[in-house]
Amino acid sequence: MIRRICLDHFRGVKAGCVELGRRSLIHGPPNSGKTTYIEALALLVQSRGEQWLALEGPLLIVHEPEDLHHGGDLDKPFAVEFTAEVGAGEVSYGYRYATATNYVEQWVGIGGRLLARMAKRGERGVLTHPVEAELCAAPYAVMNEDALITCAAVESEELRAAERALMELRIGLKDKFYFISGRRLAAWKYTYETHVDLMPQTSVGPEGQFTPHHLSRVLTLPSYDPVREALYAYLPAAGVEDVRVGLVKSGRVALYVKKGGLWTNAYNAGSYTKAVLPVLLQMLLANEGSAVFIDDADLAVPSDRAEALLSTLLEIAERRRLQLVAAAREPAFARAAEKLGMSIAAL
Repeated sequence: MIRRICLDHFRGVKAGCVELGRRSLIHGPPNSGKTTYIEALALLVQSRGEQWLALEGPLLIVHEPEDLHHGGDLDKPFAVEFTAEVGAGEVSYGYRYATATNYVEQWVGIGGRLLARMAKRGERGVLTHPVEAELCAAPYAVMNEDALITCAAVESEELRAAERALMELRIGLKDKFYFISGRRLAAWKYTYETHVDLMPQTSVGPEGQFTPHHLSRVLTLPSYDPVREALYAYLPAAGVEDVRVGLVKSGRVALYVKKGGLWTNAYNAGSYTKAVLPVLLQMLLANEGSAVFIDDADLAVPSDRAEALLSTLLEIAERRRLQLVAAAREPAFARAAEKLGMSIAAL
């Protein structure tokens, strides 16, 4: 479970933190940083185990490095830090980077206690805590114990604990973090290619772009019987009565929904259905015990449906032992979240 996200000079956030619980709503007006906090975390998660920050990955694509720097200042380092509950306890991990100078700094701690800090010095790196020692390479590797390799042997239990914490964090987040962005309305098409490269097994994609493909599996494969049963129970929350996926020509499939007793292509189903259906399916597909972050949870949702939708999402989260973190700007969502017992991070 993700407990905290902190930012320093990242995009539009100069400095700040959000505290999260098992069921949380990040609430604030437009441009208050809701998306920024979630995408900052997504950036680190998709970079886990990589040798550099992965600006293009399965969760988001950063087109230009200056998009990450507060005010576009490439010389000023930005930092992202988060705290997560894993096997070792509450592990905190931070990554600081400046594009213009390639300066990098990382730190890892557990239970509020700093275990290790490393940074770039010259062309190489240096361990600055718990002892000072030269690193064999600059510590660019993200959430990876390789960033702690020293040129000479260092006897330190804190350093060994930092290595274990990084490994548990990297492994613990594998297939346990899902992100649905506010761009999910842009991914809807009349038909979809049947062959999709590198389609994740349990994710509909950050833009919901794999929703039809996963529905085709859910509706046809016996192994998805429990998901299919749950899906039909929750379809009314998306404003539809039934769904079908069909082959319309070679290499192309189309998704159809039944609304008001009539069938229509999902493209024409209305913004509410197109915004909510990927979210419902994602929560049903997510591995149990995962964290699901939903940006713009209020996208195309009328105020009078806010409580019913949040109640449904909370029910699925409880059923599948998911951490649910939603972001919204509409006051109706804040009122509903408070009534339903969600913790609220107000921006």
